[in-house]
Formats: sequence, structure tokens, C-alpha cells
Amino acid sequence: MIPRDPSCPRVAFVLPGGGSAGAVQVGILRSLLEAGVYPDVFVGCSVGALNSAFLARCPTLDQVGRMEDLWTGISTADVFGSGWYRAALRLAMRRDHVCSPAPLRALIRTACPVQNLSDLPVPVHVATTDLDHGVLRWWTAGPAEDILYASACLPGLFPPAILDGVRHVDGGVLEPVPVMRAVDLDAARVYVIGEATDPHDPPPGGRTALEVLLRSFAISRYGRLPHAGSLARPGQEVIEVPGASTAGIPMTDFSHTRWLMAESRATSRAFLRQSRLRAGA
Repeated sequence: MIPRDPSCPRVAFVLPGGGSAGAVQVGILRSLLEAGVYPDVFVGCSVGALNSAFLARCPTLDQVGRMEDLWTGISTADVFGSGWYRAALRLAMRRDHVCSPAPLRALIRTACPVQNLSDLPVPVHVATTDLDHGVLRWWTAGPAEDILYASACLPGLFPPAILDGVRHVDGGVLEPVPVMRAVDLDAARVYVIGEATDPHDPPPGGRTALEVLLRSFAISRYGRLPHAGSLARPGQEVIEVPGASTAGIPMTDFSHTRWLMAESRATSRAFLRQSRLRAGA
């Protein structure tokens, strides 16, 4: 076997997108750190990029506790705003978005109060979608707020971010579960924080226009995802760490955060315990 480059990360944490399902990641991250598993690099898109940046400031259990406090206080209005009259007006005026970016940007400044993405103590790779050229773009340096906003910028809901003179939107458009980035970094062990499947099953009853848009977006992102474990190369291991099921919970619904974090911690702890037992056997 060809020896690994010692400069390559040993452990990578991959954090997918998913809106309110980002609370699942918080519970799993606590379990991993409690088990003594710490990342050398984070790879994230959308809400996963925000969670990555928050924990990369100080990957400790105390920081996970602060992440839990932040998530517990988030409401739909904190992300998407509450001015639905203005949203309808923007739609009628044929604007390129329906939600104000101000609440989301304010949340990002709280989660990642650094100027440059490269200022984070643990490297973070953030995915965005170049809207003008239709390609995926990766960032490890640059204006942190703008890059994280771009990665979480759901197209049509928020105005695109301008990076290097080009429009960028949610990295999840092209890479909802960015496992390949971690594999390409030659990480020995890649932990996917949450299972790489569409977390949003259709809720019962009717749908609003926003719910139809978001559901369609989720289908397009997750419809043809390969199994994460199949992407590992020789000498690598890709591990999907499961959390709570988010079936029936819209990505805009933040009312289940406490339960998602607690259930995800319990589920992932049991998974890690069984994995250690199997490894020992």
C-alpha cells in the first residue's frame, strides 16, 4: 500500500445541508467529541457549513454546548424573516428573491465572527454553487460572512451572493453531501454527520408554494446520491453516523430543535458504541 502523506488530515467531518435538520448535526457532534473523535478538517455546505464554522472556532464540548444554546434560540423568522407581505411584493415585482437576507446574515455573524474563513483554527472547506457558470466552487479562505451566506443561500428564496464578481447560491444545489471533497483531501477517516439521504419526507395534508419549492429542491439534490461508503478509496474509511429522523419536518420548521438534538445524541452514541464493539470483535 502507498503510504499516506503525513500532511493529509487524519479525520474529516462532513456536514451536509438541510435547514432545520442542522440540529441533528449538533447532537451527533456532541457524541463524537464525547467519544474522543476530533476533526482535523471540516467539509460543509449550507447549514452544515455554518455548523462547521461555529465548531471550527474551538472544537470542544464547551463549544458544542454553546452551539446547542444558539440552536435552541433559532426560529423560522431568525432565518427567513417574518415580512411575508414584503416577500409577496418581491415576488410580484419579479425580484430574484422573496426573503430578506438580513436575518440569515445576522445569524452567520453570530455563528462565525471572523473576517476571513482562513482565520478559523481548524480548516473549513465550504461549498457554493457558481450560478453564472453552473459549477461547484470550494472555499477555504475569503470573506467568511459572504462565503457562508452564499453556501446557505437557497436559490429563489434569498438573493445570490457576489463572490469574485460572480453570483453564488447554495452549495447543496450541486453537492448536498460533500463526501468527495473529504475523500479528495485523502482523509484517513471521514465521518458523515447524519445519513446521506433526503431527510424531508412529504408531510401530510396540503402544501404552500414555499413548501412545494423546497420539497422540489430537496428531490433534485438527493435523488441520485451514491452511498457515501462506496466513495472511499483504498486506505480510507467513510462512516455515516446516524441521528434522529427528520421525516415530516420541513426544513423551515425549527420547533423540533431540542428533540432533534437529544434524539440524535442518543442514536449516534448507540451507533458509535456498537461500532467500537464490532471493531473489537
